[in-house]
Amino acid sequence: MALDAAAADLDAAAARLQANLTAVSLPIQPIPSGSEEVSLLANRFFRNSAGTFSPAAAHAVGELIETAAALRAQAAAYRNVDFEHGKALGS
Repeated sequence: MALDAAAADLDAAAARLQANLTAVSLPIQPIPSGSEEVSLLANRFFRNSAGTFSPAAAHAVGELIETAAALRAQAAAYRNVDFEHGKALGS
């Protein structure tokens, strides 16, 4: 039961993260605060960071879903083993 509850929590977290990512799906486009070198370099850094955020966040959602599926599979395996042991002891 605890593994199933943990899997449900992970699925809920993945759904919340995906919903938030979808809600703010507009690309992040920072504008340089000035035209001097420091502002332009800082802007380039922020644009690069913004460009890598969406793929990383999408990967995180996938990882949460895969982990939840693995927990469910482990829970099912534990239930099957427990059932088989119970049958063996009951015979």
